[in-house]
Amino acid sequence: MLSKVWPFHSLWKKWLKPPLALTVIGLSTLSTQAVYAEDATIWRTAMGASIVATALTNALGADSMLLELGTGNDIYFARYSARWYADNSRSFGSKLTITPSLQVGYSKWQSGLDKSSSATNNVVDLLPVFRWEGGIPFVSFIDTGVGLSLFSNNELAGRKFGGPLQFNNYLGLGWRFGEQHNWEASVHFQHYSNNNIYDDNNGVNFTHLSIGYTY
Repeated sequence: MLSKVWPFHSLWKKWLKPPLALTVIGLSTLSTQAVYAEDATIWRTAMGASIVATALTNALGADSMLLELGTGNDIYFARYSARWYADNSRSFGSKLTITPSLQVGYSKWQSGLDKSSSATNNVVDLLPVFRWEGGIPFVSFIDTGVGLSLFSNNELAGRKFGGPLQFNNYLGLGWRFGEQHNWEASVHFQHYSNNNIYDDNNGVNFTHLSIGYTY
């Protein structure tokens, strides 16, 4: 009935509704950050609008988009990531398949010890992620990855990172859902440190939840 009233109903259901749901959650997260820096509200609004447009139009041509929320070592973060899957999946045995991908993400870290706008860290992640799926008990897939990160702040929540260049290790356990299994939810464990290339190397460990949509 709705499709007769609104001819774009099928387009909405298939392409617009899922990424819009992700962006609404993302904007809610960004709006909480604006409390700590009221003078940056306009800038944050523009950034949020750009995130909405990116997800709705898939301007990056990504295979999937992910929203991740996590905490660890008195630090909280929200991350928005895009992932591109390679075509050269490899099968092992009758069920197990490993698919490589490239993930690029931006996250905002906030110190749990200091709620001021200066106690933050802007992080850009670049990492190859390998998805293991098929024949794995209890989960739909496992993600593993090792990559590079750039930090805007060398110290946060009493932890000294040493410098802007960091390494990160990534492990995730996930489940697919939805009519066409386009949605996924996962729990991740991630470690950041600089492998002692700087004098200070406190590092940080995160546990975070992720929800993603595959276009």
